[in-house]
Amino acid sequence: MKSALSLRHWFYPAVAAAMMIGLSTPVAGATPHASAGCAEISVPVALAPGGPVTANIAGGYCVPAADPGTTLQILIPGATYDRSYWDFPGFDGKYSYVRHASGSGKATLAIDPIGVGKSSKPSGVQVSAYTAAQTVHEVIAAARKGELGHRWDKVVLVGHSFGSLTAMMEAGMYDDIDGLVISGASHAPGPGGILQIQRTVRPALLDPATSDSVPAGDYTYLSVPGARATAFHAPGDSDPAVVAADEATRVAGTIGVLATIPVFIPTTFGIDVPVLIANGRADKVFCAQGGGGSLTDCASADSLHRSERPYFPKADVSTYVLPRAGHSINLALNNRAFFERASRWIDSI
Repeated sequence: MKSALSLRHWFYPAVAAAMMIGLSTPVAGATPHASAGCAEISVPVALAPGGPVTANIAGGYCVPAADPGTTLQILIPGATYDRSYWDFPGFDGKYSYVRHASGSGKATLAIDPIGVGKSSKPSGVQVSAYTAAQTVHEVIAAARKGELGHRWDKVVLVGHSFGSLTAMMEAGMYDDIDGLVISGASHAPGPGGILQIQRTVRPALLDPATSDSVPAGDYTYLSVPGARATAFHAPGDSDPAVVAADEATRVAGTIGVLATIPVFIPTTFGIDVPVLIANGRADKVFCAQGGGGSLTDCASADSLHRSERPYFPKADVSTYVLPRAGHSINLALNNRAFFERASRWIDSI
């Protein structure tokens, strides 16, 4: 693990992962989707390869009731999000990727990454990009072995923002998946978009929204209050009520993760499975069109392909741009177009 840098350096590169218990119990606080049985699960994991199993990854596991199929999507949220990014509550389910997948007969496991939500929360300096990838690797192994109640022949990682970076790193290091969906990410984050987030950073213990969700006395967990409206959403393609709900449900990220973000970059050169890259055209962090200084051209699917293809020399890369959308494309007004594109692509691999 790389040593921690200054607070500025933690945020500058980008801001900005077994056994099941309770499979028959619905996810706490949620109504199972009509076409799937949903359960709260917990997968025991080690924080390092070959290390002791001292932690767990929690998730919401939704499997089609009639036919589970052979493919499991493991959904990884970005920094300052938990798994609810993939199953956003309220609004009649309009912003739920999980609900859309369930409706089309697809199984999903939306996880809380290590250090987030109901997953284990070690000291923030222990939770690095390496740790995030390692723990996702162990969840994949559990899924393939049948330890989630069904043996999955195909596993597709689906990430958002830092969750996409985790997914790329996991795929490049462990070569154990069948497909990779990257959303809200590129290899060239823009300094302007990052600074919109960086200027709000504070210890999570000092943010009322996150203070009760991090280890007591641990100042290595960080929060970014007030950043979502300016950095994650595009005003012309978002519901103000959704933006407010998104801000109210922010979660903490860790110093260890943010200090090691750049290590994902070389791992993508070894990825040899099909890849779909999907960005919002107005993403302020990862796309030039968002105005944050990124060098990634998200004007069209073709231009995004030209920008990102060199980083995946061994992979079959497809690209998609969601018009008008910002960084958090699941929460855009036109999110369904992305959901449907991802669903069709997963069917094709």
